[in-house]
Amino acid sequence: MVKTDSAKVLIFSEHDYRTPRRANFHPIADALVRRGHDVTFVSIRYSLLSLIKGDSRRFIHANRPEVYNGVECYLWRTIVHPFNPKNLPISPALTLPLYWIYARLRNEFIDKAIRSAAIIIVESGLGAILLPRARALNGSAKLIYYASDNLETIGAHPIVQRSLEQCGPIVDHVCIPSRKMAARFHWAGAHVYFVPHGVNPADFVQVRESPYAKPLNAVSAGSALFDPDFFLHAAPAFPDVEFHVIGSGTTMNYSPNVRVYGEMAFKETLPFLANATFGIAPYRMAAGADTVCDTSMKLMQYDYLGIPAVCPNFVVGNSPNRFGYIPGNRASIEAAINAALAARGHIKPHGRFLSWDDVASRVLDPELFPDTRLSSLS
Repeated sequence: MVKTDSAKVLIFSEHDYRTPRRANFHPIADALVRRGHDVTFVSIRYSLLSLIKGDSRRFIHANRPEVYNGVECYLWRTIVHPFNPKNLPISPALTLPLYWIYARLRNEFIDKAIRSAAIIIVESGLGAILLPRARALNGSAKLIYYASDNLETIGAHPIVQRSLEQCGPIVDHVCIPSRKMAARFHWAGAHVYFVPHGVNPADFVQVRESPYAKPLNAVSAGSALFDPDFFLHAAPAFPDVEFHVIGSGTTMNYSPNVRVYGEMAFKETLPFLANATFGIAPYRMAAGADTVCDTSMKLMQYDYLGIPAVCPNFVVGNSPNRFGYIPGNRASIEAAINAALAARGHIKPHGRFLSWDDVASRVLDPELFPDTRLSSLS
């Protein structure tokens, strides 16, 4: 791990550090704290609209700072927040003014945090429209854009992509967790670096008692691009397998051998992962989702644990531990599950992932590491 002097680091994300749901910026923030940095984590895209939709952050006190696990946290709640009405019968052009207004809304805490930061990291999503504000308020901070996802994959409004592409002159560098993303960042020139997600080995050291009552168990954890139809096909075809669906954010009339759980803290999911017969990553296809083969943390965790994984063909990638299917195709789903069942016990854990401390080092100073270089942006 590269040692750096302590600095004030400001993170903008659509996640909140305090929620049970654990995304990649949670362990990155933890690693930055371990390095001695003063970390402020600002959660955005939260408003009365979020409360109506049942946002998982609704139980957190908004618009006031709180120190949690050594991280200063702030949930920025506004009356409304910008949104892309892609599933509504209205034109995206009608919501354009919300983006202009949001980027300029006054907030004393946020502006003070921007001015005092030495390093500002903005995660993909709505935060992209705050990049010009960050640079205008702080001309000397290292300004980093971290592309956890393609904007089109997460359904961002086209104005967010256009705004991002105008930020080449003000952003110091861009970090991408998949080389397949590179072609989308021509606007950043040579300042694009490959920084994959990591794994914290300590999370997986202790042997955990199995939470399962039956011998054959499959687990899916998370809600990103979740495709519930997979279980409508898979569960009836494999009555001897108990399917455990954690934190999907959906409810359906599944077969009796499907158990649905609410959102769990990451450590609570580990006994389910470590003792599963096979893992499932039931992603649905979306624009730019070809990068999920590299960015899916659940698939990385299955690989790390040596658990066979069932996932759509488009996210199999180069991993021999993953067994692909065609979404919606019952025969291919059955074939993938049968292949995963046959592979159990024959897959070696994959331990060649970066630690989150390694990831944090590369996010801050990617030019210091040869493995972050991209030979081209094609």
